[in-house]
Amino acid sequence: MIKHAALVTVVATAGLLYTALTHEPDLTEFDRKELESLIKSKRPALAVNLMIEDHRQQFARLMMDYAEHENERLVAARAFIPGIIERQTKQIDRDPALKLLIEYFKIDPNNSLDHIEAELYLRVDGLPSALVATQAAIESAWGQSRFAVTGNNYFGHQCYAPGCGIKPKNRTNRTLEIRRFDTVGDSVAAYYQNINTHKAYRKLRQLRFDLRTANKPLTTKALIPTLGSYSELGKRYLKILRSVHRSEYIQLAQQVETHATQ
Repeated sequence: MIKHAALVTVVATAGLLYTALTHEPDLTEFDRKELESLIKSKRPALAVNLMIEDHRQQFARLMMDYAEHENERLVAARAFIPGIIERQTKQIDRDPALKLLIEYFKIDPNNSLDHIEAELYLRVDGLPSALVATQAAIESAWGQSRFAVTGNNYFGHQCYAPGCGIKPKNRTNRTLEIRRFDTVGDSVAAYYQNINTHKAYRKLRQLRFDLRTANKPLTTKALIPTLGSYSELGKRYLKILRSVHRSEYIQLAQQVETHATQ
């Protein structure tokens, strides 16, 4: 069992116990702080599994470890939603914990509470770890790209403010830079936030919700068709995703027991 997984479980359980035992004003601040820790804190560095000799398989397993940690954070954050929504129905002012979720998951605050609740259940959710590893492999050349090595950018995230990142060579857009991250975990967290908030991945979020509701497995194969907008390559990108996902590096990495520790 991952130490981080146990920690997240404790956090979620503590939140539920606190709900039953404290007054709402105190509970509101508790929920806000716990959610801020779960979704906005710096991610810890994870260890590479040195028992895996092949670099690409090793990279895939590491990305899966980061993805599984991110999934655990989102499961814990999702557990706070029912209580927060129930609390909001009893007050006029915006609940601070709900405000945090609305801002982080980029939901229009002017929508009805019912709409906000529905959007939260669409957005506060995880992804198959193999999908995360597959996209990271493509976007970072299995962790060997200049942007990955010098900027911890494993998913092609861009930024447009001068000095915000790394300047690509031979760029045609003079304002475009590749975003720089402090850690690998921060890059993975930003990838999740992108998938969970950008309008381009609305179909992915809806399909994920439908699969969850129907108690069907959430698989990389099922979600790949919704990712055509991730790259300018469009349908060709989907073919690349399928090919890399089927590669022995991804498939074998899935069979390796999680190794990462904080």
